[in-house]
Parts: sequence; C-alpha cells; structure tokens
Amino acid sequence: MALRLAAGASRRKLILSYPRIDLDQGRPRVPSFYALEVLRAAEGRLPGFEELARRAGAEASIRLGWPAPAEAEDAIDDAEFDLALLDGLVAADPETTAGAAHYLLEANPHLARALRTRARRWLRRWSPADGLVDPDSAALAALARHRFSARSYSPTALQQFSACPYRFLLYAVHRLEPREEPEAIEIIDPLTRGALFHEVQFDLLTELKRAGSLPLAHANLSDALERMEKILDEVADRYRDELAPAIGRVWEDGIASIRADLREWLRRAAEQTDGWCPERFELSFGLSERAQADPASWREPVAVAGGLQLRGSIDLIERHPRGVLRVTDHKTGKTVADKEVVVGGGAILQPLLYALATEKILGPPVESGRLYYCTSAGGFEERTVNLDAAGRAAIENVIGIVGGALDQGFLPATPAAGECRYCDYRPVCGPYEEQRASLKPKARLAELRRLREMP
Repeated sequence: MALRLAAGASRRKLILSYPRIDLDQGRPRVPSFYALEVLRAAEGRLPGFEELARRAGAEASIRLGWPAPAEAEDAIDDAEFDLALLDGLVAADPETTAGAAHYLLEANPHLARALRTRARRWLRRWSPADGLVDPDSAALAALARHRFSARSYSPTALQQFSACPYRFLLYAVHRLEPREEPEAIEIIDPLTRGALFHEVQFDLLTELKRAGSLPLAHANLSDALERMEKILDEVADRYRDELAPAIGRVWEDGIASIRADLREWLRRAAEQTDGWCPERFELSFGLSERAQADPASWREPVAVAGGLQLRGSIDLIERHPRGVLRVTDHKTGKTVADKEVVVGGGAILQPLLYALATEKILGPPVESGRLYYCTSAGGFEERTVNLDAAGRAAIENVIGIVGGALDQGFLPATPAAGECRYCDYRPVCGPYEEQRASLKPKARLAELRRLREMP
C-alpha cells in the first residue's frame, strides 16, 4: 500500500491506496509500509483490511480519457480536484451551480483572461478577441514593420490570407509553425517527395543545358533518361542517409514512383513542338544561401505591383523564338487549380507573381505563368495564366486587398469553408471559427469576399 498526499482547493488529506499501475510507465508503484505507520499516527488507529480496500478502490476510480476521480474529495492534487469538480457541474442544473467554480478565476488570472476572451469571440460584433481587430497605436506601430514596402513576402505566405486572414497573421507576421519532432520515416511524405523531385529536376536540367541538349527531342531522350537515373540514384542515396527511413522496402517503392514520374516528365518534354526552350532553373530572389540557384538570381527581393517586396524561387523559365518568356512552377501533388484560373480566389498566386518578378530581373516580356502538375498524382496537367491586362489587374487587386488589411490591422479569424479542418493553427483558434465568423457583421468583410470570388 502507498501513501500519497492529496491537496484540494481548500483542504489537504492523506489517501491510502494499494499499488496502482502507472499508465505512463506501465509498472506498479512501489508500496511502503511506512504508510501504515503514518496512517496510525494521523487517525490514532490502524483500519482493517476491508476498510483499506474500500478506500483504495474509491481512490482509484479514475477514468480513461479523464484524469480525475468521480468525486472531488478523492483528488490527489489541485488539478484532479478542479477537473472532478468541473465534471460534476456539466450535467448539473445551472440554477444550483452558479459560482461553484468561480474560485478558478481568482486562482489563475491566465485562465480568467482566456475564458473571457473565448466568450467574447461569440459576440455578434468584432472585437480584439477575434484576432487582430482594431489594434491600438502601439500595435499599429509594430505592424508597420510588416507592410509590403517594409519587408518581403513569398507567394505562399500571401496565399494564406485568402484561406484566413488570421492564419496569414500567424504564418507571415508572427511566423509561428508547428514544432518539429523527430520521428521514424516510414513513407516519403509529400514535402520530402517534392524537395527530392525538384532537386533532381534542377541537377538534370543544368546538366542537359551544359551539354547543349535542350530543348529535349526524341534524338536525345535516351541520353537524358540515363542522366536522370544517375542523378536520382545519387540524390536518393543522400536523402536516405539523412532521413534513415524505418522500412527500406517502403522507401524503395517511393523512389521507384518518383523515378516513373521523372521518366514520364522527360518523355512528354521530348514530344513538345511548341518552341519553348528551358533557359533558367531555380531563379531565386530575396533568398540567401541556397544550394541550388540560377546564376542570374538576386539576393534582394523584387518590388512588384503595389509596392510588394517579393521573395521566392522560380523552378523553370523558358524562352520562345518570338523573344518572350514563360514561367513554370512545378507541382508534385494533386491538381487543385481550375482550368480557367487567374488568381484562384487569392489562393493561386505563383504564376502571376513569378511572371512579374521575372520581368523585373531578366528584362524581356513574360507571356505567361504556368503551374505544371508534373507527376501521375496531378495527371501531368497544366494551368496557364496569361500576363495580360486582365492578369495584371487581378494580381494588383489581390495585392491591394491583402496590403490594405495589413495596413489597417484588420486580420480576424474568418476562415474560408473547410479551411479549419487541416489548419496547423487549429490548437490556437479552436474548432468553431467558421461558426463564430458567420455571426459577425459582414460589412467589414466585403473586400475579403471579393477576393475569394475572383477566378
């Protein structure tokens, strides 16, 4: 039997129990006969075996998934006492329980502030509890350092605004991200697959350009395939050494899938007769210390429409005999953009933003930006956005809407439909943001709605 000290909110008591299984360690707690002597000293007598068993059974009635006993007086510490008390209040008559847990607000000021903030988020008006809403002068001064003219942004960061302005704030301004935790690699996750795929593409295209084998044609396809196989083996071996995959066969199957996609990508490239010739690969701007970058890359960000300072890296730039350029961003996942996409409601910005940046860096006119879903998952489909008057007007509108919200300091939690489901910031906001946002006045969301309705 083991003796443990219990501390409730206003009282302490000794609890005697038989050895329990520690669910965290998977082994019984060590009993001590000194507990019997302490109990004899505390109560003046030593209870019998049946009474000790009854006490131990009552004390051990903790349910899986709720780390507290059924009765608050059986708690062994403050946390168990608070949870047991709250559990009993949930199903009780509200008329008889008013103020029963008020002591928690006095005991923990952080809990009081958090509960009041969450309650205000259900109000039918905008308040600072809804995200960044109507900040004071000090907050606006701090936010000024994040205006488009003051620092650079990537297309990925800007696309967060359409999904949810508050997500944009957390991602691009506060730069919060999930904590990295080491774990065994069992499959090649999408991010790793994309990084590996792009690295092979860069090395291969660079080598083919050096050999004068671009654009690809049926005459030099066999040579390109041989070079690809060698480069992929070298890159995959390096990734294997760095990641140490747990199951070798699963890793090998993933590499085989990448190999098949790369072969098909090359085969389709050799069949193209539209005159586009690959010229530059991984043209970066506003990024430093990149292992893979085109010689024409800029260390400084590029100023595009609306004063936006843009940073990023363009996978591929092609030149046509007509003297115009085409920008391509390779995608290794499923196709998500519509065929008639321009900005995709503010969620598809790479084609036009990268086209504008290319014009600034290289000089010749850019005809279009393109998303190329160059794997079997994406069906090798293309989405081309022309950099014409309509395209320029659309991207300027997007930049104006996002920049205006940033300047005003109005970045509330107003997610688009379904965006909360897989959001990394759900632990920050909770699961009810779509429902809460639907209660708010719509007038201040007019520009956000207009953005989400853009093709």
